[in-house]
Amino acid sequence: MTGVMKAVVKIAPAEGCLELQTLPIPEPGPREILVRVKAAAICGTDVHIRHWNPWSQARISPPVVIGHEFSGEVVEIGSDVHTVRVGDRVSSESHIPCNNCQICHEGNRHVCPHTKCIGVHQDGCFAEYIVIPEEIAFVYNDPALPWEQLALMEPLGVSVHAMMDVPLTGKAVAIIGAGPLGQMGILLAKLSGASRIIVLEPNTARRKTALQQGADAVIDPVSQDPVEAVLHLTDGCGPHVAVDFSGSTAGLTAAMSYLRPEGRLICVALSDKPISVSISDFGYRGCSIRGIAGRRMYENWEEMRGFLALGLDLSSIVTHVLPLKEFSQGIDLTERGECAKCILMPQ
Repeated sequence: MTGVMKAVVKIAPAEGCLELQTLPIPEPGPREILVRVKAAAICGTDVHIRHWNPWSQARISPPVVIGHEFSGEVVEIGSDVHTVRVGDRVSSESHIPCNNCQICHEGNRHVCPHTKCIGVHQDGCFAEYIVIPEEIAFVYNDPALPWEQLALMEPLGVSVHAMMDVPLTGKAVAIIGAGPLGQMGILLAKLSGASRIIVLEPNTARRKTALQQGADAVIDPVSQDPVEAVLHLTDGCGPHVAVDFSGSTAGLTAAMSYLRPEGRLICVALSDKPISVSISDFGYRGCSIRGIAGRRMYENWEEMRGFLALGLDLSSIVTHVLPLKEFSQGIDLTERGECAKCILMPQ
């Protein structure tokens, strides 16, 4: 396909420096597909890229089209593409593993040390078109699934990875942080049969949303003692699982105190600040900590299909929809925590 497209480009290695530009439509290679982007979701990573934080500085070489959460229609395929067809409705994994290293061969592609990311190492989805490898495209041809929700499959996969790490049926679960991923975590815990879902969130609006999503109880960890409150809600035993979607060092520290003996602390949002705790009591109670990196490739994607078949509805996660040209406003809303997921519509 020839022609030009609009795209949001990080044009220079500095604060800000995001521009809506006109670029040539990219051409797919032999094992790649060209996708007409229908919806793209803004992530906290895009906020970091705008501010050019240390994470961005270590990974990005401008100019690059940003964005990595999207859905779209396949409009062209490479000569060696066999599993995706023109006209397919697709979402996409954002990580491109090397598939050749020992870590990949051990079945751990999601933590491949040579991973490349769309919207970071190569052009992303805040554009009218994007080229991706066939291997990271996932076909969802159910027309009842709106483009806006289909664009949330990548972040949903992170929540699925976290919430499916241990069986939740009949278990008490604490969810720390009720942002978009935390809200997805509530929905997944409910569908998985958790006996009690306790959400810790300082934002008043997000606590209200957490109850609407199915939380059994919400705690403001600023005005209440989180350890005392969680223990009270679990008959003094603590939850079987605590999942941190906040990256708050205070939230992690509290969780290590209120977690039930032999409980599991699952860390999704990792703070760049050090945490100072005594590990002796935590370890003596037989508790463990697990880090979550992206999505297990490709098990979590298949689990997502299952949750959608069970009736998982992400419509409440989409709170704002804007045209691509208003990307800056969308990033502002995301940074201020005034939305769950803000969707950009390129077409």
